Amino acid sequence: MEFVDAIPVAFKEITPNHNISEKWKEIVLNTGGTHSTLQDIKLPQKAGGYWYRESQKANTRNRLIYWQTTSDAIELSEASLDVNLSGANLRCKVAPGTPPLNNMTVYERTANQEMIILAATVSSVHRLVFPHPEVLDKKATFGSMSTTSPSIFQETSAINNPNNYYILNQYATPTTGVAHTCASMLRDNGEAVFALAFGHGGEGGLLLVKLPVAGAAVTTLLKRESTVPRFLSGITGALRGKTDGVETYGVVLTNTMTVAVCGDTCLRGWALDEGGAPTAVSPPLSQTLVRPKPPPHGHMLQKTAGTDGSVILVAYLSFPNECEFVVMKMHGSGAGVVKFAHICRIFGPQIFCLFQLDLLDYKIGYGDGNNVVWALWSQPDGETIITSSALGPEVSWRAVCGREPPPPLLHYSTHQQYRDRLMAPGLFPPAVLNKALVIYRRTWGTETGANVTTGVDGDLGEACISAVQSRICHLAARAQASDHSHLMHKCWSDLYSWCMQYMEGLQKPLGLMVSKHGSDMDSGWWCAVVRRAGISLIRELEPLERLMLSPESTSLGILGSETGELSSDAVRVVVAGAQWERSTTLAGAAELERRLFAAAAPQHRLLPRLLHLLMAPQPTNQSHAQSTLTPQQIDELTSILEPIKDLQNAVLELNDALRLDVPDIDISKSDEEETNEYDNLFASDLGVSVVTEAIRQMAEMRSRVVRGALAALGAARGAGDVPGAGHCAVHWQAYRALLWLRAATLHRPAAGTAEAFRLKLSALGAEASALSGAESTLRAGGLVHEYARAAGGRRARAHLAAARAPTHWHQAMPLMAYHLAHQLWAVSGGFEFGWWLASVNQPRLVQNYVSMLEPWCEWNACSRQFILGLSLLDLEDAENAYTAFCKAAKGVSTEPFLRQLVAAPDARLTQHQALVLYYMKVIKLFEIHDAGACVVRLAETAISIADKDDPNLAMFQWLVFKWHLAGGRIERALSAAAASPAPHARQAAAATLLTTLAQRKQLGALVSCGALANDAERAAAARAKLHDAHTHNPYYDFLYALHISRHHYRKAAAVMYERAARCAAERTTGADRMRRRWLAAALTCLRLAKPDHAFLARPAQNSLQVIGPEELAAELREEDPDSMDPVQQALLKNENIDFESLYPRLKEADPETLLAVTKRVLSTDQFLPRWFVLRYMEVDGAGCIRALLSGGRVVEAGSACCEALRSALCSIQPYSPAAPRAAPLALADLLIAELHHHLQHPASKQVYDELTQLIKDYTQVVIRTSDDMKVAQLKHAINVKNN
Repeated sequence: MEFVDAIPVAFKEITPNHNISEKWKEIVLNTGGTHSTLQDIKLPQKAGGYWYRESQKANTRNRLIYWQTTSDAIELSEASLDVNLSGANLRCKVAPGTPPLNNMTVYERTANQEMIILAATVSSVHRLVFPHPEVLDKKATFGSMSTTSPSIFQETSAINNPNNYYILNQYATPTTGVAHTCASMLRDNGEAVFALAFGHGGEGGLLLVKLPVAGAAVTTLLKRESTVPRFLSGITGALRGKTDGVETYGVVLTNTMTVAVCGDTCLRGWALDEGGAPTAVSPPLSQTLVRPKPPPHGHMLQKTAGTDGSVILVAYLSFPNECEFVVMKMHGSGAGVVKFAHICRIFGPQIFCLFQLDLLDYKIGYGDGNNVVWALWSQPDGETIITSSALGPEVSWRAVCGREPPPPLLHYSTHQQYRDRLMAPGLFPPAVLNKALVIYRRTWGTETGANVTTGVDGDLGEACISAVQSRICHLAARAQASDHSHLMHKCWSDLYSWCMQYMEGLQKPLGLMVSKHGSDMDSGWWCAVVRRAGISLIRELEPLERLMLSPESTSLGILGSETGELSSDAVRVVVAGAQWERSTTLAGAAELERRLFAAAAPQHRLLPRLLHLLMAPQPTNQSHAQSTLTPQQIDELTSILEPIKDLQNAVLELNDALRLDVPDIDISKSDEEETNEYDNLFASDLGVSVVTEAIRQMAEMRSRVVRGALAALGAARGAGDVPGAGHCAVHWQAYRALLWLRAATLHRPAAGTAEAFRLKLSALGAEASALSGAESTLRAGGLVHEYARAAGGRRARAHLAAARAPTHWHQAMPLMAYHLAHQLWAVSGGFEFGWWLASVNQPRLVQNYVSMLEPWCEWNACSRQFILGLSLLDLEDAENAYTAFCKAAKGVSTEPFLRQLVAAPDARLTQHQALVLYYMKVIKLFEIHDAGACVVRLAETAISIADKDDPNLAMFQWLVFKWHLAGGRIERALSAAAASPAPHARQAAAATLLTTLAQRKQLGALVSCGALANDAERAAAARAKLHDAHTHNPYYDFLYALHISRHHYRKAAAVMYERAARCAAERTTGADRMRRRWLAAALTCLRLAKPDHAFLARPAQNSLQVIGPEELAAELREEDPDSMDPVQQALLKNENIDFESLYPRLKEADPETLLAVTKRVLSTDQFLPRWFVLRYMEVDGAGCIRALLSGGRVVEAGSACCEALRSALCSIQPYSPAAPRAAPLALADLLIAELHHHLQHPASKQVYDELTQLIKDYTQVVIRTSDDMKVAQLKHAINVKNN
C-alpha cells in the first residue's frame, strides 16, 4: 500500500517559484584551529527557521528568518511576505573540519533592539548579534512609498566580537568523539547557554557552555551518575550493549534544566546552574531492546510550551524496525526536584505502509488550540513526506499532499515554442535556467569562454535557443542527416532534464519551521518547509480539495465532516469524480480533457462530445492514458451516486460551491478608519509568488473537481440528462482559462510603441500600466504574478481592509488568493483584469485571451471585443479592429465597463447618445493610427444615429470631411463640408480646403463647389493679402477663377487690379512686369463685363476714383518702358530693328516676341535675316509662314513652307532620329492658291512648282507608310493568335 493511499491528505504545500537570489554576503566565523580528530567530519545538512514574534507591526509581520547548514558554512536568510528585503542572505563560513551543528535558535530582544542567533560548530559556540528590524527601519510604516527594507544581515560588525564566541576544541577526544547535536537558549540577562552532545558510540558526554555578555565563558561537563542505584540504571543499558558513558542523542534546554534523551531511552535532567549528576531520570520510554539507529536518524528530543505554560517534551525514539513519539510533561514537585509524567505515545506513520521511514526533522507547533507535531520523513526511494498529528491519546496522522513532478516535455514544431515552455511561469526560476544553461553548454561543448555567461546577463530565452541550435549544428555535422524535429526535441529535452535535475536539488527539503509563539496557538494548522533554495508554506486544504486528494478508503468517511457547507449528496458527486479520476489515472483524465477541447466544439456540443469520448474505444497509440472505464468501474461510480436523492439539486449545489463570488463591499477609504496596515500585505516578490501559486492550485483542483464530476455523471448516468451539468461545463472552462492565465508570460513591449499606446489610453481617460523587471523576470513571474503585484493586489487588499480581515499570512493568504482569483475569473462579472491587461501593452496576449473566451463566455463579451480592438490597432490591423469595435458597441448600454468608459456612472443618456459618445472615443483611437477609412465609416455611422440637435454632429461631419480630404477624395470632402449644419464648421472647412488644395495645386475643384463659394471667397480674400502679390499667390488665382466661372467680371477685374496695385507698392524685382500683367488681366475682365458693370474704384486723394476700361488702358500704357527688355524697347521705337545687337535676345525669344518682331519688320519693309527665319521656324514654323504670308511676302513664305514640308517628310521616314511632326498642308494650299496668280514671275513659278511637288511626295509617303503600318499590325495579330 502506498503511503499517500493510507493516510488522509489534509494539507497542501505552496512552493513559491520566485527568482532565487544568488547574491550572498560572506563572513568568516572564528571556530578555532582544526584538530586531527576533527578531520573529515560528516554531519547531515539541516535547516530550520524562526517567525518574528510581533505580527501586527509593519517591519515584523509575516517576516521570518531561515537557516541551513553545509559542511563549511551556516547560511542565514531573511524573507518577508509583505516587503522586499535588501541584503537578506548571509553566509557564515567556518574553518575546514569544523562543520556547524543543527538546532540553531533565534531570539528577539526587543528591549535591547537586537536579534540573537545562537549557533554552534563541532569546535565552537557563537552568539550572532544583529540589529532588530525596528532599528534598521524606524520609518517603515504600512502604506509607505518604499518597496524595499534593509535586512538585519546587512549589519555584521558584532559577529566576531570575542565576547560572542568560544572555542572548545579541547573537549573532542578519541573516546568521546565530536559533538553531533546541540541545544541553545538565551537567558533574560543576555547570557547564551549551549548544551552539546558528544558521541553516541563511545563514552559520549554532554557539555554545557555558558557565554555571558561580558567575561569568560563557563563550561561544565555533565555526568551520568545519579541517585538511582547503578545496578538498576545499568541493566537496560547493558542489555543494549551500552557503556557507562552518557550516550546522548537529543538535548533541550529549559529555564532551569538540561534534558537529554539517552541511548537507553531514558530522559535525564541536570540542573542548569549546578551541573554534575542528573537530578531527574525518567523510566525507559520504550521497552524495545534493539539498539537505536545512529544519528542523524536516531533518537531526537524537542520541547514546547503547553496550554498551561508547562514544558512539554516530545521524544522521538528510532529503532531499525519501528519508531514512535513519546510525549512527556515536565513539572516540579518542590525543593527543586523535577519529575517526568507520561502523556501519550504516538506511533510513526509507517504502520500504514509496508516500508520503513526515516525521520529527517520534526517540530512542535500549534493548531486549533492544541500542540501538534509536524514530521518530515524520507522514503526508501529518496522522496520526502510531511505528516502532522495532534499531541493526544488518539493518533490522527494527516499528510501533506505530495508535490507534483514537472510535466514531460512535449513535442513542438519551433524553437520559440520550446523556449516558451521552458520559461513558463511557475516552472523554473531564472537562476535555475541560468545554471542549467551553463552546465548544458559545458557538457556538450556548444560554447566556451565568455559566451558561457551570455544567458545570465542577456536575454535568457534567446540564449537557450542559441545553445540548442549550436548543439543541433554539431550533431548534424557529425552524423547523417536525421529528422530535424526529432533532433530538436532531443536537444531541448536534454536542457529540460538539466533544469529538472538542478531544480530537484534546490527543492530538497532540509527541515521544518513553525511558530512557537503563544499568540499563534488558536490560529490554525500551518507550517513551513526550508528547502535547499528558499522556503515553502503549508496550508490546510479546502473541502473540495480534501475530497479529491483523500485516499479511496477515507473519501466517503469524510461525509458529514470537514466538507464545509456541502450536503452529503453534493459530496457524493465530488467523491464520484475523484473515484473516476483514480480509475482513469491523472494521465488518462488529462488526455481526455485535451481531446475534448482540442476539437473546439461549441458550448452546446461540449457535453455530448464528452459522452462520446467517455464511451468511445481508446486509440491504440494512447493505451497508457486510458480514459474509458470498465463495467466494474462504472458500477463503482453508480454505487457512489445511487444514494443521491435529488441529483439536480446536488449538481446545482456543487455549481454554487465552485463559483468564485465575493460580497460587494465599499472599498473606498473612510477618514475615520485607518487601513494602512493592509497596504503592503503580500506585496513582496515572495508574497506575490505565494499568492499566485495558491491561485494556481485552487484553479487546478477545482478544474479537476468539475472535470471528475462531469465525467463520473457522464459515465454513470449521461451528463447531458442532468440539469445543471451545463453550468458545470462553463465553470470547467472558466478554471481552465484561469490556469491559462497563470501560465501566460509577459514580454517587454516593442521599441517605439510606447508613445502611441500612451496616446490611446489618454484618449480613453486612462494611463498605461508599467511592467517591472527585465524580460527574464517578466517571463518567470508571468501574467498573474504581474497583475497581483500591481492593480489586482491593490484591489484585493482594499477588499480585505474593508472587511477587516486578519493579516497573518496563513489566515490572509486564502482570502487574498480568493479575491485575486475572483478578479481573474472570466465569469465573475467584473472587468478589472481585462482592462488592466489591455493597459500593459501586450496585444498578442490580449488577442489570445479574447479568442480563448469568445466561444463560450458571455460575461463582458462586448468589453472583451473592445480591448481586442485596442490590441489589433497595436498590431496595425485596422480593419479587424474596426469589426471588433463595432461588436463592442452592442454592450455600451448593458456592460458596466463600456458604460463607464463613455460617461460618468450617474449620467442619464439614451442608447443613441451613449453610442455617439462611444464612437467619439473609438474615432480618437483610429485617428492616432491614421486609419482614415475606419474613421470615416465610424463617423458616418454616428451621423446616422445621432439626434438632429446633437452637439457632436458637426464634429462628425468635420471628421468625414477631414479624412476624405486627407485621402484625396476631394468631391466627397466637399460634400461633407457642405452638409455640415454649423456655419463655423463650413468656414473652417473652406479655410482647410484652400490650404490643402493650394498645396496640391487643385484649387479648381473648389471653384466648382457652389455651397462653399462664399466661405471660400472670404477665406481666400483674407489669405491672398497675407502672401506676396508678385510671386505665386494661389489665392488670387483662385479668386480670379472663381469670379470668372461665376461671370462676375468686375469682381475678377477688382482682384487683378488689387494685385497689380500691391505689386506697385512692393517694388521688388519683377514687380513691375507682374503689375503690367495683372493690369492687362483686369483690363480684359472689364472689357468682358457688361457696360453697366465695367468700372473699378481706385484710391485717390481723400476719396475713391471710379475708372473704366479706357482709364485702365491708359494706366497700362503709362507704365515705365525702361523696365522692359531690349527687344520690347526696340519694338516701342519707330526705328528699324537692330538684329545684330539683339541677336542674343532673339536667339532665346519666345514665339510671341518673334511674331511681334516679324510684324514690325514687315511693316517697315525691313530685311529678315536668314538666322531669324530659321529660329522662328524652329520655334513655331506654322506661325512664321502665316506671318510672312500675312505681310505680303509670298515667295519667302513659300520657301519657308517648302522647308517645313521637307522636315516633315524626313521625320516620317524609317529609322529617322527626328520625331514625326505635322506638315503645314493648309498653309501650303493657301500659298499655292496665292502663287498661282503670279506664275509670270520666275521666282514665284519656281516656288510654286517646288511646293506642288513636295505636297505630292508628302502625300504619297504618308499613304504608303499608313498602309505599311496596317499590314505590320495585321501580321502581328496573326502571329500572336498562332502562338
